Amino acid sequence: MTATANAKPRTMASAWKSPAATYYLLAASAGILLIVGLASVLSSSSIQSLRQTGGNPYALFFVQLAAFCVGLVALGLGSRLPVMAWKRLAPWVLYSSIFMLVMVALAGMTLNGNRNWIKVGIVTFQPSEVAKLGLALYLGVVLSVFRKQLTTWKQIMVPGGIMSMIVIGLVLYGHDMGTAIVLCVIVVAAYWIAGLPLRFFAMAGVAALVGVLALVAQGETRSARIAAWLNPENCDKDACMQSVHGIWALASGGLWGLGPGMSREKWGGGLPVPDSDFIFAIIGEEFGLVGTLLVLFAFGMMIVAVNRIVHRSIDPFVQIAGGAIGAWIIAQACINIAVVIGLLPVTGLPLPLVSSGGSSLIASMAAIGVLMAFARAEPGAPEAFAARPTVVRRSLAVLSRSRRG
Repeated sequence: MTATANAKPRTMASAWKSPAATYYLLAASAGILLIVGLASVLSSSSIQSLRQTGGNPYALFFVQLAAFCVGLVALGLGSRLPVMAWKRLAPWVLYSSIFMLVMVALAGMTLNGNRNWIKVGIVTFQPSEVAKLGLALYLGVVLSVFRKQLTTWKQIMVPGGIMSMIVIGLVLYGHDMGTAIVLCVIVVAAYWIAGLPLRFFAMAGVAALVGVLALVAQGETRSARIAAWLNPENCDKDACMQSVHGIWALASGGLWGLGPGMSREKWGGGLPVPDSDFIFAIIGEEFGLVGTLLVLFAFGMMIVAVNRIVHRSIDPFVQIAGGAIGAWIIAQACINIAVVIGLLPVTGLPLPLVSSGGSSLIASMAAIGVLMAFARAEPGAPEAFAARPTVVRRSLAVLSRSRRG
């Protein structure tokens, strides 16, 4: 009997137990979202591209494609970096993002009431997207060292809490409340995984609620959006326009959708940014319930992968940083989708890995690269990857068998 004959067939259960499963879950989920995103951006941005350029329907898509290529490099390089390298890079990623946020506060661009952009030549960039990754990595470093000392407010605030407040404060200075909420989710997830006692979350939650109410009361746009969400029957046409047309787009898609490129809502003024904030509605309109469920399934795969990283890793840095990154991507996706289906007021947050926007796409793909690097370091994963033949070896084996046959 040969070794091949004695080998047991690989079952689904054994593949699921493999330490390499986390890596492939992340790769598969990100691949699905990126493919759906590029197809949807190509369709939803075409009309706006025609209006802006006077004849080129692919102008905005080419910008997204360029960001995708940069993000793909970031994902590939990030996934190959060892965990120790990410520990060393973490403070510098955060410090550089803080520097850029200060530049935004001093001389940033304002768009839709938010000052959160830097323009360098013909390139515009949103530093708050880098801040999300930097804060998650930085908290992973400091909380993995001080996690057993989180018993007083002083120990909680120094240094992780102070740095978190600086980043969130700079983002709020630019009036970007949606991004600030996502940053708060990152902080909460990091401290939760680090083992912060529950009583501190309760006190921080009360303070955060008071702060949110104060911010809503100060901003006319925020209060108008919330009023339109709470009273859709009585709001004027302009205030409810996006929410209503988003629901119409989802409803008109039915089970299978109208077909790729056949969206009607992208033509009118009902969805001013169909390729960004409300791209989930365009997916539902063109690909139907099947398309929206595919997106939800992909994010579900990512949840499983992050959960495996947190529970199977033995490195506290990987657990905390990985959980914080996962909370960022999943929470932002949930907020975006909840806005489209009317469960939350309009926030302006894009759908990670799907919506148009170079800064968001590059940062999200870099974050996936970090998670894949963590997955490659999962106990038993290096040995599992080393034992598997490469694509070249598999191809040569197939060719040699075909020649013998």
